[in-house]
Amino acid sequence: MLTFKQKTLIYLTAVSAGTLLISNLAAIKLWNFFGIAVDGGVIVFPLTYIIGDIIIEFYGKKIAKNIVFAGFFVNIIAVIVFYIVILLPAYDGWQMQAAFESILGFTPRIILGSLIAYVSSNLFNNLIFTKLKNSQGLFSKSFIARALGSSAFAHLIDSAIFETIAFFGVLPFNEFLAQACFAYLLGIGFEIVLSPIEAILADKLKGKMTDE
Repeated sequence: MLTFKQKTLIYLTAVSAGTLLISNLAAIKLWNFFGIAVDGGVIVFPLTYIIGDIIIEFYGKKIAKNIVFAGFFVNIIAVIVFYIVILLPAYDGWQMQAAFESILGFTPRIILGSLIAYVSSNLFNNLIFTKLKNSQGLFSKSFIARALGSSAFAHLIDSAIFETIAFFGVLPFNEFLAQACFAYLLGIGFEIVLSPIEAILADKLKGKMTDE
């Protein structure tokens, strides 16, 4: 029979991979934030850091790294499947081929930027989180402090890589810069807002796993 810790890891892995896939689909749409073009993926992508922090806190750096790559491969499979389905001949009378291609065909730059940014930023996040946990003072004692501290650097890497690959040259430079800065601030903002919930969840998991 699986332990609570093992069951929790299964759910965290599934949610981590699913969140990345959802954010990639959502990133296709650029929405208007007071004149700033923002990709839809920023709404959900910060959850990957929250989940990643919980995984590395309770399961360690090696498992956390494997889960990052698992999410990467799930999204590669999704991209391959979508492209194959797009190439299949449409049934007579089905009028949504163009819409299907425009949405699920993605933009190659968005796919490339997202996956490179995801792997790079999450591996860096895990590295910084571990170093903070093994340090002295506040970061070694507070899960939220090291979670937010590592994310502050990881979000910077993510925004720089993704926005550059996906949108540099597509948007005017001032709009590109505004979008990149806003994506970083929004990602950090979401994580700060959700940090009390993250702390409660971490405490609950710690109690459950200690009782096993």
